[in-house]
Amino acid sequence: MKSYFREKLRADAFAGLTVAVMGVPQAMAYALIAGLPPVYGLYTAIVTCVVAAVLGSSSHLVTGPTNALCMVMLSLTVHLPEKYGVSALEIIFLLSLMIGAIQTIFGLLRLGRIVRYVSNSVVIGFTAGAGILIAFNQIPNLLGIDLSGANAERFYEVVIATIRHIPQTNPYALGVGLATVLIVIAAPKIDRRLPAALLGVAVTGLACYLLGWHTTEELGELHVGIVRDIEPIRGSLPGFHLPELLRYPNYELTRELGSGALALALLGLVEAASISRAVAASTGQRLNFTREFFAQGVAKIVGSFFQCFAGSGSFTRTAVCHRSGGRTRMAAIFSAGWTALALVAFGDVANFIPKAALAGILVVIAFSMIDKHRLRLAWRSGKSPRFILLGTLASTLILPLEFAIFVGVFLSFVVVLRTTGKTDLTQLATRTDGGFEEVPFKRAAASPVATVNMEGDFYFAAADDLDYELLECITPQTRVIVLRMKRLRAVGSTAMAMLGHFSKLLRERGLHLVVCGIEGELERVMTGSGLRQRLGEENIFYADNKLFQSTELALARAWSIVEMEQRDDLATKVMGKAPDPKIRAGDIMSPRCIRFGYQHQLREALWLMSELQKHTKSLQPTPLFLQDEEAKLAGKISPWQILGVLAAGVEGSLDLEDAAVGKMFRRDFTRLIAEIARDDFARHEEDAPLEELLDSMATEDLQVVPICDDSGHIKGLVSADDVLRSVVTMLPDPDKGAAHG
Repeated sequence: MKSYFREKLRADAFAGLTVAVMGVPQAMAYALIAGLPPVYGLYTAIVTCVVAAVLGSSSHLVTGPTNALCMVMLSLTVHLPEKYGVSALEIIFLLSLMIGAIQTIFGLLRLGRIVRYVSNSVVIGFTAGAGILIAFNQIPNLLGIDLSGANAERFYEVVIATIRHIPQTNPYALGVGLATVLIVIAAPKIDRRLPAALLGVAVTGLACYLLGWHTTEELGELHVGIVRDIEPIRGSLPGFHLPELLRYPNYELTRELGSGALALALLGLVEAASISRAVAASTGQRLNFTREFFAQGVAKIVGSFFQCFAGSGSFTRTAVCHRSGGRTRMAAIFSAGWTALALVAFGDVANFIPKAALAGILVVIAFSMIDKHRLRLAWRSGKSPRFILLGTLASTLILPLEFAIFVGVFLSFVVVLRTTGKTDLTQLATRTDGGFEEVPFKRAAASPVATVNMEGDFYFAAADDLDYELLECITPQTRVIVLRMKRLRAVGSTAMAMLGHFSKLLRERGLHLVVCGIEGELERVMTGSGLRQRLGEENIFYADNKLFQSTELALARAWSIVEMEQRDDLATKVMGKAPDPKIRAGDIMSPRCIRFGYQHQLREALWLMSELQKHTKSLQPTPLFLQDEEAKLAGKISPWQILGVLAAGVEGSLDLEDAAVGKMFRRDFTRLIAEIARDDFARHEEDAPLEELLDSMATEDLQVVPICDDSGHIKGLVSADDVLRSVVTMLPDPDKGAAHG
């Protein structure tokens, strides 16, 4: 407390005063939007503000009347007093209590994260639509005309009725309203510190009083209506009031308010969360939305017993609090205190504020609600935000406002489900350096092993028809499918059934399935569903701390399956079961071949070979086969050639330190590979017989020979191991009594 009084008290008190000066006329104007006397807006700005600040988590959120909530409350309740014979005030108090109860339940159930699923486009679209409605609803007050007998509730009805009553415009009221609008717009341009709204009502109210425009004696029916004509403001604080509909419940009325209360509860929570989040982004504060939900709910419950209507976080008052240097939640409490002081001290004076002046303030606020920057940002953010924005905005102007909120929330959930209801599929292609490249699904080059990377949600909606979608990556060469499943979430039984069916479809086609990246949750579900046993432990590889460790192991398993099948096919041909028993280069060729540009430098070849050696178990390094500009085989370079070039001139200098020897090596790093590559080596096509490959390897002492197509493009490699295995399969079986070859 000592630290607070010394460092923060003054800043909070000044920020609270600034908020109150701006917020007092605003709160009175918002009460008019809800169809209530202005004093109840002040009550709401006092009671709900204090309770929400005490219980909330945001250091700057200021709770009170808001234009959007007031607009919806008017839409919900305007026809109910006549229908049920209950005063509008008592209906509003009951509605506020219901909204608070719903929000409190959300808080107690720890549903604070629910606001994440409501798009910001909902708030932008609804706020813009509400701004349009508020502006048109306040034009009659600005013109001084009465639409009470026009039965105009919908947007288009208000517009039509206003146009019809334009000849009845009160010029004095119009003058007061326009003067207020000019002051509110011009004051910030002169000095941003000027309280524009307060200055507007003070100047026009004083002028109206001095000119006597507020009295019927002077102007008769053309007199300018003032706050006192609606309901006189008493210079006293709100007292405890038990809502009449709690003492004498009307269940039919309560039921009719139910859906609207839920809509207002959601709107209020999204409004408060988005405002507090926006301010916290600049202050670095971490918010607890569950606690904020609870605070907003309790504030409305308490407020309904002190003659308050439902309020929420106010963007304008919160922004003013932050810009004015507010440090803690005490700034909001101070703003409530200053508002209470103004009510007690100047309540009688506030009775002379012209209604047209308050209407002028609301018209300016309404147009400020149509935030062009945020609308433009939402519009340019993609199809989904644009879809939600247009749907919410149109619903706000056409439908009852509570339904417009539900439409916006529904559209948000539709977009979320469309996004999460699909597992993202890509394919992994092995790079020459042993790493992986991620390519779009179905865009990978044909290979005996197809590696599919799966990310995102994997629950029942996402798994639907995924098995048939996965089949689309199969090419005529495919023998094994590897599924990398490390980044999957929300795995369920439907996903396991889908994987089991996918495995069955592959078996029917003679293909194999290997899975990798299996983490704890997925492992438990696979075990419980029996899928783990059906796939076989040898085909399942579990996630490791080392990135792509399980993927590399799975690929090794997949290629071993491919090689076993190739040996079996080869043995079948040799035993006479194939129409052509003669072994060709294409039968034993491996498509995994490193192709390197002919114009690269020696340092690049050295780096690539060292990386390859890290990822291979072979003691005999594979040479690099070089391609020219037309991707045709142009030469080869082996590690021994590179070492020979680097070691040139080192003889006689072996007593030098390692750094000096390294410096001598680097002098040839920039040499082009083409200068030292060999092109005098055997090239074979896929139909080359086995004996031709064997002769080339024996006479030229080659470990591998390249296999090319008829255009000279390299297709793959045949290694000495491949040739030896083929030779072994050609030997007769001694158990059958045949002579040994």
